[in-house]
Amino acid sequence: MPDDLHTPSATTPPAPDSVLYFIFQKDGDGALSYEVENGSWAHYWYGYPFELGGKRYFTGFAYQTPANYGKPDEAQYPDPDAKVTLAQATYVLAPGDAAKPWVFEGAERHVGEFGGYEKGNAVDESRKPRDYTTPAGKRLLAVPTWSLESGTRLASFDVLVFDPGQLQHVDDTHWTYLGNLVVGEDNGAACDDESGRLPCAKSTGTIEFIADAGHDLPLIRVAMHGTTIGEDGRLRTLDGTALDYRYDEGRKQYQQR
Repeated sequence: MPDDLHTPSATTPPAPDSVLYFIFQKDGDGALSYEVENGSWAHYWYGYPFELGGKRYFTGFAYQTPANYGKPDEAQYPDPDAKVTLAQATYVLAPGDAAKPWVFEGAERHVGEFGGYEKGNAVDESRKPRDYTTPAGKRLLAVPTWSLESGTRLASFDVLVFDPGQLQHVDDTHWTYLGNLVVGEDNGAACDDESGRLPCAKSTGTIEFIADAGHDLPLIRVAMHGTTIGEDGRLRTLDGTALDYRYDEGRKQYQQR
């Protein structure tokens, strides 16, 4: 069964600028975005408090843009296909009488790549994140996000998993990015119903975690409602249309089933 997202403690979580410092080892003087090296910028992205295995954690996520080796006075245009590197710093809540409530556990500079145009997908504050604890004790997290593509606003979830256990291989990470699942779209900024050249379509969706026999990570089912544009260019109604995504061990990503 899927878990509801908890806030495990009223204790104030680590500050975003502290998260950035622990990841990048560079003081931004309180800023939530700053240059770290070779024209590459660090940006604070998302904070997640959670309970797992009897411990209370907080993870702060950030992303780093690609390096830019051009001349400072040259005009720079972001590459639509250029993703950013997702990073994280994780803390554990100490006993109540500890001098510092949050104890730094570890940071990882590269847990996956996402986004486009040299920036990460924006967190959608209007929707709630979802999480799920697997039978093996891992935590799956789906962060609601949005992005723009050719005038269409795409609603999605960016999916990550946390493994608190001992890592087996040198390339393993405690947090791993598992992909982006689109759950809705709105082309209102680019459509034109009157001309018929591009019908106006708007859809929304929900996700559900479903235990997958023989697999630790669950299926993720996306149910869609509203309208979309079919392959024939005509408007099509969605009435709970569902797509299932299964975790692909080889690619370490969720793929449509």
